[in-house]
Amino acid sequence: MKLFKPVVLSLIGLLLLVSSCNKGKTYADRLKDERKAIDLFIAKNDLNILSEFPKDGKFASKNDFYKDPYTGVYFNIMELGEPVELSIRDEVYIRFKEVIYLKDNDTIKYNNQEYFTETFYGPVNSSTRDAYTIPGWMVPLSYNVKHTGKARLIIPFDMGSTYDRGTGYQPTFYDDVVYRFENGY
Repeated sequence: MKLFKPVVLSLIGLLLLVSSCNKGKTYADRLKDERKAIDLFIAKNDLNILSEFPKDGKFASKNDFYKDPYTGVYFNIMELGEPVELSIRDEVYIRFKEVIYLKDNDTIKYNNQEYFTETFYGPVNSSTRDAYTIPGWMVPLSYNVKHTGKARLIIPFDMGSTYDRGTGYQPTFYDDVVYRFENGY
């Protein structure tokens, strides 16, 4: 009996030790995978990453992207849109032509041309940005994209959808994102 207790306790300890060794990916591993996926997408599509945001907000080429230093979102403003200021009560609708999930070299594509998917209320700032379904969509609005403005975005998973942030850990590319402001009064 005296020998039984230490053996059982040792086996239980060994079982706990083995079960605590998680072979799943760590957050750091997921960030490395994301970095590789984004770098591969940039290389495959011959994108040029600008070190400074264009002063007039106009990009010379559709392959020029700027990386927002605060969010890690890469974007290219295709059109700034009409000079309509976004007010606190305005609704903003977003439509995009294509989304590509960059994880594991898998390129699932779909669009939402038939309907506007996101409704939020402006203006957008760093404290309100994370309240939206896909916070990365809001980044170009901080760079003077207005009503009917268009952008292309590479969104890291931590600025993506709830699924991207919590389970999928996938960076995404959105093509031809159109912003439409509607007066909410």
